Amino acid sequence: MCKKRVLVTGANGLLGANVIKVLTNNNYHAVAMVREGCNMTGLRNLNYELVYGNITNYNHLEKQIKKCDYVIHCAARTKQTPNKIEAFTEANIKSTELIIELCSKYHTKRLVFVSTANCFTNGTIDNPGNEDSNFMPWLKDSGYAYSKYIAQNMVTKAAENNKINAVTVAPTFMIGERDAGPSSGALLLYGLKKRIVFYPSGGKSFIDVDSAAEAVINALTMGKNGDKYMLSGTNLTYKDFFKIVAEHNSKRKLFIPIPSALLKVVALISDILENITGASLALNSVNRKLLCLDNYFTNNKAVAELRLKHTNINSSINKAINWYKQNRYL
Repeated sequence: MCKKRVLVTGANGLLGANVIKVLTNNNYHAVAMVREGCNMTGLRNLNYELVYGNITNYNHLEKQIKKCDYVIHCAARTKQTPNKIEAFTEANIKSTELIIELCSKYHTKRLVFVSTANCFTNGTIDNPGNEDSNFMPWLKDSGYAYSKYIAQNMVTKAAENNKINAVTVAPTFMIGERDAGPSSGALLLYGLKKRIVFYPSGGKSFIDVDSAAEAVINALTMGKNGDKYMLSGTNLTYKDFFKIVAEHNSKRKLFIPIPSALLKVVALISDILENITGASLALNSVNRKLLCLDNYFTNNKAVAELRLKHTNINSSINKAINWYKQNRYL
């Protein structure tokens, strides 16, 4: 039997590399699309077909999409700076527009669009947010979040109009192996390496990247056309997360909360400097608010419809640490 071909954009990223791994384990033919010269460490020792291409180039995309049964669009510009949406238009909006057009043209069986939890309203630990919530208006000042929201709406509208068959998955903060950047793993590495750990108020929903990748693969054949699925895991405050990380390290650590007032002052200064110099600084007002957010979500819908597995945060951290050690990040 001929294996189903699946194109994965951004295949060298944390989620993309794990999606490639799960695809091959489930008897799909994985086609990994990456930019020339990118870091390929996350894809090491995996079985896949490698193609080089630019996700904003129509011809590059068409060459691959016309040969594939499915498309998983993981690629995106994910940096939180600069905040102006113009920096994200090409990578996050135009690429999605082209992929929708080509999936329609070649009758792709399904497009799985990887969005972000920032496209929805967060909740508390007792009452976490879900897929039915709306985009928070203040995040229009985040070029990353707003561009992903625009792209997500494009996918949903195209599916509702029967132009394509598509579902959207929105992972929260992923932890696990194959994070070559590192991207989200930078938070874990900070907690491991520092003896004094400073932490903000608020927290995140941490999901095992293997669980997220398996749900993404399930979304190729499961889930309703046009629907959105939150891929979330264990809701933890930053303090609790760092304490769990410390249990995987024999070094004694001191945990110190960062006063919210101090972060506000630093963010205000960053805003002023950004307006004067035009430089993009990491801790501006928008990113400060995101950092201090109780960013918690439920995964009930994805569990029921995409068979999303439970996240064991200790296991996720352990897998990530082992991978970082093997690849000399630690």
